[in-house]
Amino acid sequence: MITLGKRKIKPTVYFPLELEKDKYVGKIYGLHIENSNHYNIVTTKSDSSYSNLIELGEVVENKPTNNPNKGLIGYFENDCIQFIDCEGVVCKKEPYSLKLDIFSRNVGILESDMMLKTGAMLVGCGSVGSLVALELAKAGVGRFLLIDNDILGYHNICRHQCGILDVGKYKTDAVKERILQINPSAHVVTQNMTVQEVPLNVFDEFCDENTIVIGGADNREGDLYANKIAKEVGMPLMSIGCWERAFAGEIFYCLPDGMPDYEDFMYALGDTSGRVNQNRKFYTNEEELEKAIFEPGISVDIDFVTVIAIKLALDILNRNNPNYTTRLLGHLTQYTLICNTNNPKIGGDNAEIFSYPLQVTTSIEVPYAPKEE
Repeated sequence: MITLGKRKIKPTVYFPLELEKDKYVGKIYGLHIENSNHYNIVTTKSDSSYSNLIELGEVVENKPTNNPNKGLIGYFENDCIQFIDCEGVVCKKEPYSLKLDIFSRNVGILESDMMLKTGAMLVGCGSVGSLVALELAKAGVGRFLLIDNDILGYHNICRHQCGILDVGKYKTDAVKERILQINPSAHVVTQNMTVQEVPLNVFDEFCDENTIVIGGADNREGDLYANKIAKEVGMPLMSIGCWERAFAGEIFYCLPDGMPDYEDFMYALGDTSGRVNQNRKFYTNEEELEKAIFEPGISVDIDFVTVIAIKLALDILNRNNPNYTTRLLGHLTQYTLICNTNNPKIGGDNAEIFSYPLQVTTSIEVPYAPKEE
């Protein structure tokens, strides 16, 4: 038992209810936080997708006759699991259920059973995509297809949801680890390549009408390709991007039926799609930085744009749920601009198209492109 000053801290064990329900016997893996003397049992698998987990000990059928020399020992007594630490001290138990406990604060707002069946296909796992992925995981989305060919570098950290210990990993793998830290039962598929290179059978196996496609690629071609996949399957699509220095951002979405799609949007955008400084999405691989004539934005500005898109994505995923109360769907138009600041010192001349900081437009309509003869 750890002593803190004159106070002894009783060991506490967080453990999944399945251990007791299934009468599990075997190794247990997780973390021991020494200064609080808390054990966090995360998994029973040694080849877990989690990094930094250690072997905490094991669960046996009967209470050991001697104190364990090291680690944590679980055993069954009257069909209930008990734990003792290396000193033989009986631990306080904190059982948890992933669905009931992790998503308990969503009750009354989001239905966990329904959300766990929904999916998100993320084209791009950079500053935008990583935030979208983790917020959707917190909301209860149960399936993820992460697509990105970039590797996390130190220059990404100030805008990405992952950190120094993730540098050198593919962004997809780093984001996958963070998703599983929120929901270990999430189904996460990674593709370390551009969306155009992903084998079509991957889309066939993952995508369905309960999946949303969210484009955050470093060029509009990636979103256009994703749009084709969305149309083929019958999925909603969203595209998120920021303008120069992230002084403003844009969100486009379309539902499977009865709305102009991303190809229509690109046609309507016309010559303005050539306004590289304003409309080009920013992502920070070195080649792009060398070519770029704009400055990437700071995280807080990127996140403001992205969070609005996430709210809209949740509305879209729940659009057929009669018990869900929408927040933005039906209020925002298909193409929405979000202004962080209308100060020309940051946004240049184009900042002046906004009337005030934090403005969110609700008036831009996207027409259908003319049909070819």
